[in-house]
Amino acid sequence: MDHIKEFPERIRLLAIDIDGTLLDPDGEITPRTRAAIQAAQEAGIVVTLATARRYCNTANIAAELGLEGAVIVYDGALIVTYPQNTIVATRTLQADIAQQAADLLARYRVQPVVHPYLGLVEEVWTGPPELDNYWLDAYFLAFSDQTRRMPVASLCAGYPDPLRVVAFDSEEKIQSLVSEVAALPVNWTTLRRGNYGSAELAVMHPQCSKASGVAIVAGTLGIPMQEVMALGDNNNDLAMLRMAGWGVAMGQASAPIKAAADAVTASNT
Repeated sequence: MDHIKEFPERIRLLAIDIDGTLLDPDGEITPRTRAAIQAAQEAGIVVTLATARRYCNTANIAAELGLEGAVIVYDGALIVTYPQNTIVATRTLQADIAQQAADLLARYRVQPVVHPYLGLVEEVWTGPPELDNYWLDAYFLAFSDQTRRMPVASLCAGYPDPLRVVAFDSEEKIQSLVSEVAALPVNWTTLRRGNYGSAELAVMHPQCSKASGVAIVAGTLGIPMQEVMALGDNNNDLAMLRMAGWGVAMGQASAPIKAAADAVTASNT
């Protein structure tokens, strides 16, 4: 925590990251966490999820918690109301820039994974199998019915602007291409270790982040950002923790995440 500020007079919106925050290391919601969320809702606080996940594997978490209202998915690129399944907002990446990102990844022999924007029809567009790696096997298996193979050169070009371009590879490989990704007119984040055991890279619209998603949800509810509490543990939570009236880092988060937060809580264990 590199700054000291007063706790807000009241909190009206709670924005919670899923993996590493809401869920324990086994991917479960503990009874204590469930009770805390229920208590917040009973106190009239709106609870939302802000995640890098896709909607298809976020809706089940919303259902489990009995949440109703907007959830922020794809790191802020898509906001959907649950359980109505209506799209509130999108922030897509310009197709020609997304194509440049896909070409760049392929040049480093990293498989580009594109999340096209097709409403709530969630597909995964990716390149030829020779660019696959060990970690992607699990990812493509999880979404086998949604995965489409295409030549890298036509993953984004000529199609509507996608939600984002992502990559799953070794930390060394991801770090080696970051300087070139950073030169593109995009917002990007890296995770040292994501859900599939690899490092991850996400490339998005230059103004897209979980923070932008939370701002949209708060705005639609007429809630000022100083009455928002955000909880997270990873690089893609950084902007959200800084922007919220009260940002809370998980105990197992890295030093920069903790420094950006107003408070540090226990770990997700």
